[in-house]
Amino acid sequence: MAEIETRKCPICGGTMVRSKSKRAGYARFFWQPPWKSRTTGVLRPFIEATPWLCLDCGVVLAFVDGEKLQTLRAEFEEKRTEVSP
Repeated sequence: MAEIETRKCPICGGTMVRSKSKRAGYARFFWQPPWKSRTTGVLRPFIEATPWLCLDCGVVLAFVDGEKLQTLRAEFEEKRTEVSP
């Protein structure tokens, strides 16, 4: 049996288990950056996230991987400085 990836639940402090797949059945979570227009987000309009289940409180949360999160943070900061006076 493969090692099961776990993390601490941010809601109850319990044990969360990572889903086997991002794209299996209804366990597909995605998010669209509000700063991307139709032209800038044509190729990759949605950010896929991996679902995690807490075995203690039963919540399912979607997490974006660290590398993609860094990219989104940089894009957000860039757009925020463009809008600020």
